[in-house]
This record gives sequence, structure tokens and C-alpha cells, in this order.
Amino acid sequence: MDTLERNQDQTPSAYTAGRRAGFGIAALTVGCVSFLGLLGLEKALVAIVLGGLAVRGAPQGSLSRRLGVAAIVLGVVFSVSLIVLLLLFHDKLMMLIQALKDLS
Repeated sequence: MDTLERNQDQTPSAYTAGRRAGFGIAALTVGCVSFLGLLGLEKALVAIVLGGLAVRGAPQGSLSRRLGVAAIVLGVVFSVSLIVLLLLFHDKLMMLIQALKDLS
């Protein structure tokens, strides 16, 4: 009977830890995929949000915390690099948009 009570006490914490690990894996995956698209800023933002959900309340050094932090870093790196590239090549981007308008 004591083992059954102990297992029931651990069930909510195991569920929460598994959910956080799932958020961490999803966040890291989306963070990596954001580098595959041309303008993947929305994917980077999703990676940051999911990473925040994975990190929130996770114990220090846990898998979900490490995955969440990695996803947040990937999302921030992609967002900053995209903004810098858009600022540096703004004129060429406008020429590309104009050329695409002319083709249609």
C-alpha cells in the first residue's frame, strides 16, 4: 500500500517533467528549423516561446531546462541575424521586391 501511495505522489511531478521535456524538444526543433527558411522569424519566435515554457519551473541542470535554453539562444541568434541582414541589405531587398512585382 505504501508503494502505491508513493507512486501516486510522484505521478504529477513526472507528468510536469515530461511536459517540460516535450516543450524543450519541440522548441529546439523549431529553433533549428527556423534556419532553413528564408524569413523564418515566426519560427524563431515560436522557439523562444516554447523554450520559455520548457525553462519555466524546471530544476537547474535538467534536460528540459538545457533544451529550452538552447532553443531560446537559437531563436535569439536567428532573430538578431535576420534583423542585421535586413538592415544591411535593405536596398537589395527592395530591388528584389520590385523585380518580383514587375514579373507578376
